[in-house]
Amino acid sequence: MTSTTTKTVFQTDHLGIYIGATTADASPLEPGVWLIPARCVEKAPPVASEHQLPRWDGELWTLIDSYAGLTAYSIETGAPLVIERHGQLPSGYTLQAPGQHQVWNGSGWQDDIPAVVERDYIAKRNEISADCDRVISGGFWSEALGARHFYSSTLEDQLNLTNMTMRALPAAFPCVDVAGQKEFKEHTAAQLQLVCNGLCEFKLDALQRADRLKKALEVARLAKDVEAIAALSWDEAPL
Repeated sequence: MTSTTTKTVFQTDHLGIYIGATTADASPLEPGVWLIPARCVEKAPPVASEHQLPRWDGELWTLIDSYAGLTAYSIETGAPLVIERHGQLPSGYTLQAPGQHQVWNGSGWQDDIPAVVERDYIAKRNEISADCDRVISGGFWSEALGARHFYSSTLEDQLNLTNMTMRALPAAFPCVDVAGQKEFKEHTAAQLQLVCNGLCEFKLDALQRADRLKKALEVARLAKDVEAIAALSWDEAPL
């Protein structure tokens, strides 16, 4: 009792589920009589554990299971289900959320290795191809002019160099010296051919490195070795 004119009572919803404490007022006309609000009881509910709620059955409190408002997941498909009613967790469902490409092992989710291997294989193969393209288009060094110079090698640059070389004529062609100074330097036809040859060797080296990585990737895929797939990288590839 919180005072001589009010006391704490315990409110339920239309199902008898406890929703909180409130107060009842003393009757001004009948001493010792309390004006109990609708759906309230004077007896305190028991302490509920997680996923339980107190419920008044008309005579006493009981504890019922409740997962209402939570999301459960099918142990067969991993599909989510929002629980809308009180009661036990639906059969075949768990509150544990699965990760991508995971299967239920009876007590928890674990990786579906074949699916993970295939996922990681595709991602790594795309990564290798992207690394190869990045390297090829990132430029290369040549000593065709007698000293090291850097040449751009975007697709447009490659086409320009090929066309200039096919003309078999001297021409000014852009490059960057070791000091970082870029300018169009005069090249003889033979020097342009040397630069073009260097580009071909540079591209071939990158393509061969990518090929070796992809072959190693295929071996790891067949072995279903997730760690081996993850360990493959452009910088770690054998020359």
